[in-house]
Amino acid sequence: MIKLCCFFLVTFFSPFCGEKCGAADEAPGLVIIQPGRPGSPKTAEGFLSRLGDYLARSTKLPKPSLSYQNKPADALSMLERTLPDLGIVSLGFYLEYRERFGLKPVLEAYPLKKYVLVASEGNLKTAADLDGKPVMGGPLYELNFVRRILFPPGEKTAGALPGWKGSDAWLPRPTTKVSAALYQLGKGRVEAVVLHESQYKSMKTLGRLKKVEKVMESSYYPPAVIVAFRGALKSAEAVSEEQRLLINAMEKISTVKDAGEIVQQMGCKGFRKIRPGWMGEIEKKYHFERGEKNEKK
Repeated sequence: MIKLCCFFLVTFFSPFCGEKCGAADEAPGLVIIQPGRPGSPKTAEGFLSRLGDYLARSTKLPKPSLSYQNKPADALSMLERTLPDLGIVSLGFYLEYRERFGLKPVLEAYPLKKYVLVASEGNLKTAADLDGKPVMGGPLYELNFVRRILFPPGEKTAGALPGWKGSDAWLPRPTTKVSAALYQLGKGRVEAVVLHESQYKSMKTLGRLKKVEKVMESSYYPPAVIVAFRGALKSAEAVSEEQRLLINAMEKISTVKDAGEIVQQMGCKGFRKIRPGWMGEIEKKYHFERGEKNEKK
């Protein structure tokens, strides 16, 4: 069995309309959107089936139809065809597309995680050494998130790299293949690699980070958020009954003994309610730190 050490966005598909469409007994759909994470829709099938079984048992709803996407273009193409009801998405995906798809954040994964920038030992002396140089990593699929939230100008956690002025000058090379990125780093074909904290720890345990050093790390962020897709109902605060049942099941999943393996494969300990005020501050930083206009806000 192939284990996916990553988070999945789970999306409940229904026709693209302002209200829930279809028969009452229509099975919900579930998609996992985690740009840059390992795996593929095919290798995720076993995990998704187990998650679907858990949700069906917990909610008494028909077993959801689930899928997994780790490339933004594929995820967006799917969402344009059919809009889901619920999802477990990366924080970067939520921030970029929250208005486009009417996303309402309801839960966050815990514990919080960091993102890590690594380079060959001794190669980076100052931040200017990265200017105009290729940098690889899965997080770079969400470039605005990297530039505005993870490694922006003035980031305190980047203080170890003299002359830090942000990541705008990097040449991003997004990839879902961590081993390939580290191989390119070892060959001197890229200057640095951005890793999720879990990837950094696993690669270090496997001995894949010899002659590689941690240059800097981000602050802590949830590795995923659960969102309700509301489509045309962007101003509505409520969620549907189906969404409420599914959200409750995901919030309780860490307490269900038989669901332990599912949580482990998600790379977290469980889900909790969004911290009061925290998401609003992150949204503000994402949309306004670089002077981006958002008349709706």
